[in-house]
Amino acid sequence: MFERINQIIKNIENIQDEIIITLNMAKITLEEYIMIKRGSADMPEHLNMSLFMTIDEQVMALKKEIDTLNKLKREWFVF
Repeated sequence: MFERINQIIKNIENIQDEIIITLNMAKITLEEYIMIKRGSADMPEHLNMSLFMTIDEQVMALKKEIDTLNKLKREWFVF
């Protein structure tokens, strides 16, 4: 059980590192990405669409890992 949790956490940490690198390459913050994604902010002119899509893919991978962790929590720790 702990091996599975540790693997998910390791995946989350790896994805986080990738997101940080890509955000730095795009010269935006995570908050700016979220605002752009929500439509609350315009995409900066300097932002390459391929970098934005890469960030989007990595955020979706992060969401998937977090969802998996939450699913395990519900399955194993509901008393």
